[in-house]
Amino acid sequence: MTELRVTVPDETAERLAREAADRGTSAEDVAAEVLRLHAPLRRGTSRFGFIGIGQARQGFSARQAEERLEAEGFVSALSSSSTLDLW
Repeated sequence: MTELRVTVPDETAERLAREAADRGTSAEDVAAEVLRLHAPLRRGTSRFGFIGIGQARQGFSARQAEERLEAEGFVSALSSSSTLDLW
């Protein structure tokens, strides 16, 4: 583990201390969590870095996954006219 010293404005240090007190932990732990959540793992990572981390059997499609989840009661059937607009 690497130790890192950071200089921040007093207001930031106070906010960090309040958050740590609310959580019942140290300011260092809260700061470390903030860095883990907000610092990119490597250059070029996008906010969609989770895409492609899973594995599926060859030929197993999203439709098959949806049908399986529906059959097991996890999701309700989507009508064929339903659309999902991501943008």
